[in-house]
Amino acid sequence: TVEVNGQKHTAKYICVATGGRAQRLPIPGCDLDGVLTSDEALALPKKPEKLVVVGGGYIAVEFAGFFHGYGTEVHLVFRQDKPLRGFDEDVREHLLELTKAKGIHVHSGENPLSIEEADGKLKFKTDKGTELLVDNVMFATGRKPSSQDLGLEDVGVKTDPKSGKIIVDEF
Repeated sequence: TVEVNGQKHTAKYICVATGGRAQRLPIPGCDLDGVLTSDEALALPKKPEKLVVVGGGYIAVEFAGFFHGYGTEVHLVFRQDKPLRGFDEDVREHLLELTKAKGIHVHSGENPLSIEEADGKLKFKTDKGTELLVDNVMFATGRKPSSQDLGLEDVGVKTDPKSGKIIVDEF
């Protein structure tokens, strides 16, 4: 049973659908102007001439292709050797080849270190020594549930302290 605005609702199962938000990696400069997530990417006031997309999942690959298709020089940076971790290896390899063949600059096996302001641009640095001067940096590095400030703890609903996910039973 849950109570919403004074009205009680009873059901065998209750789904708490909190929604989610894109997350940024906690690196220096992640909150600078011009650093965004996939949530803001389509609301940019103008097309970036040069863009870093951080992430190797399907959202990162999709946005890299989208911006490249509109003429942006795109640099796709991810930690693994190939994009789409968890997908079929043949698909991952083929996608990597196609991405490079299209002209998207792929920086595999690299971890973002920092973002700095530099002459009206952003300087993006990785652990492999890569330094890119770009208009925007976009994080496509996962989503986090919007479970904070709902009072879930007050009613006995446990959340994972790191991820914010609601801890569920075996159902």
